[in-house]
Amino acid sequence: ERGPPPGAAGDLAALAELDEAALLAGLRERFLQRHIYTAVGDILVAMNPFQPLPLYEREVSAALPAAPRRPPAAHVSPPPLPRRSPSDTGASRP
Repeated sequence: ERGPPPGAAGDLAALAELDEAALLAGLRERFLQRHIYTAVGDILVAMNPFQPLPLYEREVSAALPAAPRRPPAAHVSPPPLPRRSPSDTGASRP
């Protein structure tokens, strides 16, 4: 059976031979070790662990450097539409 050795590095593109069997074996090994994120070159593979993992708990989040706050992108909140009066819609008045 070809595949990465146990505990292989996270970037599966570094394997000497990268084929479907090696890729699946590497993903399986990392999944069993509870590593749900695996790089394959510049592609990030994320697997559903089907269980809670301590990846995003407060202690982990607090240890990460805070990203600087930026204003929301323009597409996040479009400007409000202008209000139309009944005369603008072509509706007749009674």
